[in-house]
Amino acid sequence: MVTLYITRHGQTEWNVAKRMQGWSDSPLTERGQKDAVKLGNKLKDIPFSTVYISPSGRTIQTAEILLKGRDVTTILDNDLREINTGDWQGMTLSDIEATYPTQYADYFERPEQFQPASGESFHDVKKRVLAALARIIEANGDGNILIVTHSVVKKLLINYFKGNPLNTLWNPPFIHGTSLTIVEIDSDGQAILKIVGDTTHFK
Repeated sequence: MVTLYITRHGQTEWNVAKRMQGWSDSPLTERGQKDAVKLGNKLKDIPFSTVYISPSGRTIQTAEILLKGRDVTTILDNDLREINTGDWQGMTLSDIEATYPTQYADYFERPEQFQPASGESFHDVKKRVLAALARIIEANGDGNILIVTHSVVKKLLINYFKGNPLNTLWNPPFIHGTSLTIVEIDSDGQAILKIVGDTTHFK
């Protein structure tokens, strides 16, 4: 059995400013760094055979904090990147809503029909994320795997493991920075969600 420990990067400067990041980037805030330290302490006794990381600076920074002092194989996987939101990247959410009201509403209210003028749809992201998941499972027959990624990727994975349609993507729980989701996958490929969006390490 393989056990996936899936987390989102810590809080970033653009998260605080409510700017769309996508494939663009911003560094972790002090809180984001502290939350990553807390999650690292929570996971300190879990032996990870491999860690898969989105190549964004904020996920790499988070992973470095989580893995401080550990000797573990790390793999940067482009398919674990956040959704590419094209021209929206760097814009505030309020500016996006004012400039692209229909697309903005689709993004948050009707994700299954969201079609961006540039960048990716949620269908596009789901396709590459599930391809990454298949590679990870195939390469790791058992053991503990850490995945450091982004909110949309985490939401898509949770939705997939629950067997839910894409239009439920934004259903609770909210995926906070460094929140933890644990999934056990047996030899037949059956997945059991053990923990979803856990933030108890914040306390």
